[in-house]
Amino acid sequence: MTEEALMAAVPGQSLTDYPKNYPWERSPEIVDPNEAVKYHIDRVSDESIIDNVLDVLEFGVPAKILSEAMMSGAVASGIHSIDVSLIAEPIIRSFIMKSADMAGVEYKETFKGDVMSTEERAAMLMGAVQATPKDKRDEGFKVLKEAAESVKEEPEEEITEEKSKGLMAR
Repeated sequence: MTEEALMAAVPGQSLTDYPKNYPWERSPEIVDPNEAVKYHIDRVSDESIIDNVLDVLEFGVPAKILSEAMMSGAVASGIHSIDVSLIAEPIIRSFIMKSADMAGVEYKETFKGDVMSTEERAAMLMGAVQATPKDKRDEGFKVLKEAAESVKEEPEEEITEEKSKGLMAR
């Protein structure tokens, strides 16, 4: 068993541990979506962070995956709640893409059309983090590492409409 597997929470652990022991069990620091957007834009636009963000986009990680991972990291850190991240994520993604456009960096918005498993997506994001040279491992590196560690494990599913059956079906 790997060390990471041993550090994971056991199902039901929050029921037997002290209440409010983890950041996500407490009230979030930011509850207003506008403040959350400002927080993330200020954070991403910092020079030490934006260079790492652009490097990751250039490496091939889509902007949507990066922004969703940043939102998941903020929720896990107790910065804001999940519902605030759902509101703020499209705005942050747009900001990241506009920054990449201004810097002349080619990027993908999503993985749509690519046939990649969840493990391959997570490996791509971790590869981008590990490919960061040691001299560039600053505050931006920490942000990207948090994002890489909080990548969702569920693949994006396409919504398909089932054909209706029965008396009223056409």
